[in-house]
Amino acid sequence: MRKTYIALCAAIALAACGQSAEAPAEAEAPAAPQSLMDQAQAQAPEMQPVFAYQQLVAYQQAHPEMTPPCTAPRATESRGIIPATVSADSIYAAHAGSLVFSVQCGELRSGTRFDPREHWLVVFAPGAMEPAVVNCADAQGIDLCPHTVPITVPTPTPAP
Repeated sequence: MRKTYIALCAAIALAACGQSAEAPAEAEAPAAPQSLMDQAQAQAPEMQPVFAYQQLVAYQQAHPEMTPPCTAPRATESRGIIPATVSADSIYAAHAGSLVFSVQCGELRSGTRFDPREHWLVVFAPGAMEPAVVNCADAQGIDLCPHTVPITVPTPTPAP
């Protein structure tokens, strides 16, 4: 028993000798704040729409003129990064290169139709620290945010 105790003490003393008592001479500089797009992309894919909804709610709290407020999410989905070939007459055209999420808010009853006035796009532009939030309804209440991002197909150049 006494030999085991001495061996244990010796092992602890050797382990302690190998550690440096000095703190690092130079502290690491704090990391630069990430853009919201970087923050969203760093999350697991299933958490990205949740992050977009949270950003929508925070944005609406900071901008109470954005009505109607989103009190409950009914559907959230990623539209992905909007390609440069997005159709110029689409609501998505102004957001080419940005990561876009669709958030449909409203009552949580399955028999209730989606209301375009409660449909929002949450846009994370490269380098931006605040999202752009766009309501999908036009003046007549028609939804301008199709599920599939419309793209233009470039016409092939004939070979000489």
